[in-house]
Amino acid sequence: MSIISDLRDALSNETYIRLNVDDGSHEGFVLALSDKLVLLQAVYEWQDTGALIVPIERVESCDISDHHDDQVKILAFNSVKRTKRYGGIKVANFAELFKSLKPKNRFVVISVEDEADVGQIDSIGSDHVVLKAVDPGGNWMDDEIECPFEEITSVQFDDSYSRVLQRYVERTAQLN
Repeated sequence: MSIISDLRDALSNETYIRLNVDDGSHEGFVLALSDKLVLLQAVYEWQDTGALIVPIERVESCDISDHHDDQVKILAFNSVKRTKRYGGIKVANFAELFKSLKPKNRFVVISVEDEADVGQIDSIGSDHVVLKAVDPGGNWMDDEIECPFEEITSVQFDDSYSRVLQRYVERTAQLN
């Protein structure tokens, strides 16, 4: 079977999977899929850790553990279930993804190789996204960051890092 058909099966069967990409693996539920991108509800240490979007070309395999049924029971025990909260996120391509995320005003983490930038989507071009970024100290950076779609290795949102950083930046703005 091809990777796309494995991902389609995982999506339609709501299967808990391990998504192996060229720089590691991620566990969770496939929530959306196109021929370009896959949206995974990421799970780590039995916790829902937000959304992870990776280009299909980076996916090496989609595996189901021999302990799948037991893992799903442990997730249910810990109140982690396949979510519907990302239903409005479009994954046809990066332009559509960022257009569907922008109105939500969420901080996103955009990774390019081994580097990542965090912030709010400012604008979307035909081949890039512009991020109003914050530094690791929670300060708005003076310059915006332009990320060409062809260089993006992953996008995350609703993860603990970006959520905490967004709350901190918003609280700091209110205090000033």
